[in-house]
Amino acid sequence: MKADLHVHSRHSTRPSQWFLQKIGCPESFTDPLQLYHIARRRGMTLVTITDHNKIDGALEIAHLPGTFVSEEVTAYFPEDGCKVHVLVYRITEAQHAEIQKVRADVYDLARYLKEAAIPCALAHPMYAVNDRLTVAHIEKLLLLFRNFELNGDSNPESNRSLEALLSALTPADIERLADTHGISPLWPDPWRKNLIGGSDDHSSLNISRSFTQVEGAAGVDDFLAGIESGRAQVIQRPSSPQTVAHNLYSIAYQFYRQKLGVSREVPQHFLLRFVDRCLRLAEGAESGFMARLHFLWQYRRIRKIQGSIPGPLVELLQQETSRLLHEDPALFDLPEAGDWMSKRMETRWFSFMDKMSNRILLGCANHLMGHVSGANLFNIFQTIGSAGGFCTLLTPYAMAFSIYNRQRQFSQAVLDRFGHNGRHERLLSQACALFADTHAGGLQSIRTHAFGRSQPHAMLLTCEAGAADSEAVKRFDPIGVYEFNELPHDRMVYPPVLEMLDYCYRGRFGRVHMASAGPAGLAGLFIGRFLKLPMTADFSDQLPRLAREITRDGFIEEMCWRYTLWFYGQMDAVYVSSEEQLPELVQRGIARAKLRVAPQPAASEGLRGDAGTFPAGGFIAPPPEPLRRQAGARS
Repeated sequence: MKADLHVHSRHSTRPSQWFLQKIGCPESFTDPLQLYHIARRRGMTLVTITDHNKIDGALEIAHLPGTFVSEEVTAYFPEDGCKVHVLVYRITEAQHAEIQKVRADVYDLARYLKEAAIPCALAHPMYAVNDRLTVAHIEKLLLLFRNFELNGDSNPESNRSLEALLSALTPADIERLADTHGISPLWPDPWRKNLIGGSDDHSSLNISRSFTQVEGAAGVDDFLAGIESGRAQVIQRPSSPQTVAHNLYSIAYQFYRQKLGVSREVPQHFLLRFVDRCLRLAEGAESGFMARLHFLWQYRRIRKIQGSIPGPLVELLQQETSRLLHEDPALFDLPEAGDWMSKRMETRWFSFMDKMSNRILLGCANHLMGHVSGANLFNIFQTIGSAGGFCTLLTPYAMAFSIYNRQRQFSQAVLDRFGHNGRHERLLSQACALFADTHAGGLQSIRTHAFGRSQPHAMLLTCEAGAADSEAVKRFDPIGVYEFNELPHDRMVYPPVLEMLDYCYRGRFGRVHMASAGPAGLAGLFIGRFLKLPMTADFSDQLPRLAREITRDGFIEEMCWRYTLWFYGQMDAVYVSSEEQLPELVQRGIARAKLRVAPQPAASEGLRGDAGTFPAGGFIAPPPEPLRRQAGARS
């Protein structure tokens, strides 16, 4: 028998993700009956619903065959308020009421569940629900619970870490933990743990993507008994940050679709139709050739839309979507009905958002640079506001990568505490992602800080056309290039932030370093913040000097100084070339505790790199002749 043992319906109304909280959105829109039929179509022989502290959804389908009543209980460590989630199964309404009375104290809850013989499991053990979870809490939970969940919405590395931890527990470990925390284990043979699996779906997109299977089970009681006896097998399709973000977009879209009543507009509105196909489960929707034909027909109708960046956000999105369709029709050929197990939907949405964000941010950046060059103050602030409004749409990706990397970091800490650091591949490396606008600037930074010798290895990330991929260099295609009319030999290169974020997450970097405060450095700052990594930088005042040279306007120069100081204020450490710079930077507002004098390399006329010899220096460099064009988008 098979069951997805962690799935939510529209009765889960209080989201834990701040993104959904900010827009006033509930956690799920899935109707219980719809959830039941989806799970059965996807091969589940048993169906239950685990809403947060509610059994209303489970009761709605309790009359159907193969169902049982369950919930996901929010409990707290009374000593510090750390929040944990506990899945409880096959409960009655009276037991639900009693659980609600005792759940404020996780110790009382665990004892009640044990005494009442209620099957239960700790949900997503490596996920810090309210950011208070520590390794000590994990140690206590090992004494309180026997069953632990491999969560379908969590970092697969965290799930593997949990498996490694539980499989290696010994009686000596349990005795040590009991002595350390003064807690007697609740279960016989407490070093023996069981695993269950559930999708933790909130959007209906991933129901049964992860589930629990018990061979030979003949009913609900037999199935749950199989879990308690260790006969359960967890079947998983690993998730990714793209999966989590796709779910968040889906929930938010369903919220606005319902709130604004736009369902009638979907068939006639090009952008809404595409978004609806991507973010809402519609198994009978047209697909393949017919869908592409419809989109191409829509493109012919709206291709004459006029407008410039920045503009009204919806109009801008519709305009850029139509252009993307014309250039890449295959992007809009979504999965066939029933292809729910494929990763194509989440990867297709990521590709769409990546290309869309590159286009819009390129336009905003070009407008901003044009207004800075012309000292058009009002337009500068208007453009920054437009760019900020669009960046809000990328919040789900920022959240997803942040959550996954924090789970990775926490899982590493747990493995280290239990002495697994030598037996398993480390989840995080000590390598440094070094962001540089020019190959030369990156090489100068590597040479100055001796990355790869006395310090961890550094991977240089750049968009410079002259750089070539190697073991130490990763080149990204820029989303665009801005050339200064006033300085014909200089240019500004815009990096693809989402692509770089994905690369840095997959690269398992342990820290980031910025060679300057230019566009690549700003991308590095965002990525370091998203991934919660230590950040350092080399100080450069080239942006204010460039502003002074181009505009001859003191206010614009001061604005660039304010940005520069804000940028370096975000760093954990800022390296300067000499002691003489320290007093001025402290006077300008950079904390003295953050400033470091960089070690001085031996004198040299230049640095030898993969693309030849470069002069050491700043973040703006003359382009190769094939790229010398005005603000071109990446082909």
